[in-house]
Amino acid sequence: MTSNPQLFCPIRGALKAKLKAKDGLTFTEEKRRIECINFLLSKGYLADRIEAETVVIKFGHKGKNSLRADVVVYDRPVTTVKTFADEKRREFMKIIGEIKRSTADAESAKENQLKPALDLIPSIDSIGIYWDDTEQSIFFKRVKGSSIETKEASIATLPTFGSAFGSKDIFYNDLKPATDLVKRFARLDDVLHQAGHAKDDRYVILFKVLLLKIFDEQSARPKNGRMIIQDFTVNEDISAKDVEKVFNSGLKHALTIYGSLLPKKPTETMGCSGATLREISKILCPMDILGSSPQVIQDFFMYFGRFLYKVDLGQYFTPYEVIDLIVRIVNPKFGDVVRDPACGTADFLVGAKRIAAERHAADISSQLWGVDTAELAVNLSVFNMILNGDGRSNITIGDSLKDIELHEGRYTTALCNPPFGSRIVEKRKDVLAKFELGSTEIDGKRVPLKSQETGILFVEVCLKSVCAGGRVGIILPNGYLGNRSPRYTEFRRWLLKQARIATIIGFPRFTFKKSGADVSASVVVLEKRDEPLDDLAKMADFPIHFNLVEKVGWDLQSNRSGRVYKQDPNDGAIVLNESNEPVLDADFDRVLSDLYSSMVVDAFPWLSDGVPSAVSSDGWVVQAEEIVAREDVSLDPKRWCPKHASVTEAVRAVPHITIGDVIRPVTRRLKKHPEHAYRYVEIEKIYENFGAYIADQYFGWALPDRGKQQAAPGDIFIANIWSSAGKWMIAGDEAADGHLVVTTGCNHFEVIPGQEALLADLVFGLCSEAFKVQMRALATGSDGLSSTTAEDICSIVLPKIASADVRKAIEEQIEKAKSGHLVLPRIVREELTAIAPEVNIPLRSSHVIQV
Repeated sequence: MTSNPQLFCPIRGALKAKLKAKDGLTFTEEKRRIECINFLLSKGYLADRIEAETVVIKFGHKGKNSLRADVVVYDRPVTTVKTFADEKRREFMKIIGEIKRSTADAESAKENQLKPALDLIPSIDSIGIYWDDTEQSIFFKRVKGSSIETKEASIATLPTFGSAFGSKDIFYNDLKPATDLVKRFARLDDVLHQAGHAKDDRYVILFKVLLLKIFDEQSARPKNGRMIIQDFTVNEDISAKDVEKVFNSGLKHALTIYGSLLPKKPTETMGCSGATLREISKILCPMDILGSSPQVIQDFFMYFGRFLYKVDLGQYFTPYEVIDLIVRIVNPKFGDVVRDPACGTADFLVGAKRIAAERHAADISSQLWGVDTAELAVNLSVFNMILNGDGRSNITIGDSLKDIELHEGRYTTALCNPPFGSRIVEKRKDVLAKFELGSTEIDGKRVPLKSQETGILFVEVCLKSVCAGGRVGIILPNGYLGNRSPRYTEFRRWLLKQARIATIIGFPRFTFKKSGADVSASVVVLEKRDEPLDDLAKMADFPIHFNLVEKVGWDLQSNRSGRVYKQDPNDGAIVLNESNEPVLDADFDRVLSDLYSSMVVDAFPWLSDGVPSAVSSDGWVVQAEEIVAREDVSLDPKRWCPKHASVTEAVRAVPHITIGDVIRPVTRRLKKHPEHAYRYVEIEKIYENFGAYIADQYFGWALPDRGKQQAAPGDIFIANIWSSAGKWMIAGDEAADGHLVVTTGCNHFEVIPGQEALLADLVFGLCSEAFKVQMRALATGSDGLSSTTAEDICSIVLPKIASADVRKAIEEQIEKAKSGHLVLPRIVREELTAIAPEVNIPLRSSHVIQV
């Protein structure tokens, strides 16, 4: 990868042109030109015969106007014709190309630029190429009677270097992976629309076309076979009826493979005319759907599936890159039998099929098993698997919780993104009785619980479904991993008795927002023990890798959820890789690199199988015995991540304090009176500029429910909510009247008597990013309201002040804070009360009041 955001051309080298157009959304014409040049090179055309931006003819007064070609291929080296006059050079032109950055002006470009330029080339064998973001085609000349006509054909019919046009059929190796299947199929939809087909009928026809196309590619790919779908617009001797027969015959063969997998087997005829299919063939024949990138296929699945099944697929969406990370770590290969007990749209199974093929050259399609309770999810899974080249989908409707006993030990690998959340629970007594985590022991008997979170039960489903030594990759909310309540602590103890943990990697909040899980979650990768431990004290130690993904390459803040690419920090230009493709702004590679360089690869050899770069060195690990030694057995990746560890290590390397050295928790609960006026500080009104705050006035009867902490002068309040990490305040002298009240979203502290001299050091540290990092790392819970306990806050380490001048400045600010001089709205109100009472306007009683 290069950090240079400019484009690179294989015949001209580095260019000043940039990847994106001025709109910031579409690629530039230069990017498309390079794609065309690379395609010509792949067909054997020689680099020294290709020229960019060439004048075909000059015209007008003194030749001030010209007709130009974006790409030209000569029949000899460019250097030998460079000095020739335009007319002479045209004699040696074999291919001319017209490039557009988008398909919006395609017809105009063909009719007014490419065709006129091609007419000027004297050779009857000359070819024109049209290329944009969606459409790529060629134009060739054909003698008809006494005239020459220009015809259009698919780009797949472009002859290789040294061959004549029309001398060969289209074979699999002539196909080109699509960069945008959505736009290609939108063009097919337009063709059907123009032929008079209604919308619902169009998608039924397109689905049949898709089945035939995938069958065609799967059949031809192993031995570079001839494609069923040729460009039937080239050979007019083939009648429309014959074209229809070719499509229908191919569809019939496709349905023998895929028909039994579909919820409703389509009819064995395409349902449209041969003339329409002829136009479809021109668009469809050059595409290599199965060879397209996983991202392109996922985008197409999300687009096409919603029309085919009439449902918004956002609820099933998990970024491909997240799935890819998890599957790479679990590392399925030949011999593995893989199950997803809550398969949704089968993204994990698709990922397993792809990684096994990429890393191990293994086709494990017949060893992929999925189940879901929803018929729609099963139908979508089958479609997704077919779209990714699987014709043997073992995906069924079922209840993985109820049927847990039927699948015990039958698989080597389980992958799962279960339904989770405190409100998603299982209450069926007969089902709960089958689970260790769904029941409890009373008087020597297992008794079902009243309910249990479904996500927790799926952990047991996965572990029981795999054999000893089997691997599990499962996504879980961070609340399961760090919450200190007894049920979660016992869950983590049970987990460590059942399995060894290879890695836990946390994802940013909102990663799974579109699927309805608005929580922070992590992937946990496990290896099932040969026998469960009866006591963790007997556990042999092993390393666990912890990490956090900070960027997933998607916009998680907006509803658009589009991909986000790396940008040059100096000018904001998109960063490109060696293929001139934008680089996703994600750090999955960093996380994988750290895992593969850790001792975990020695403790879990299956991790490194097929990964030559996996060699243990200095990758981050935490020893399991360190976790088990904690009373809460925390597995929260925020607590154990390398960033948290490096920050605390850096602080401890310099003179430092622990927060608990200076302040201690205190409880002063307000006994409110309805008629008394109180000044209430909510968390939004605490600011990260030296403990400043604003207090709003309420009568006791109207005081918000969270207004329960009564402040005393000099008390310190530290926000305990993850999303407010870094906020804190010092109660001013105004608290002496007992009417300053602070939200329970803060922990309440007082300075330990005799430790006042360290207050400046405390305040200094509270203003640092080191404090915020530790606060966020120690917060427990599964969403933005996860909180940090007073005990954990007291354990945070902060650097001490080294400069006398800084200490003096901070001590002065502390005195200002105590006297209320940092609370400017209060000062303003007091001043207005004295000099202009009528201007001291009361605050709005509600935010909905417009003025």
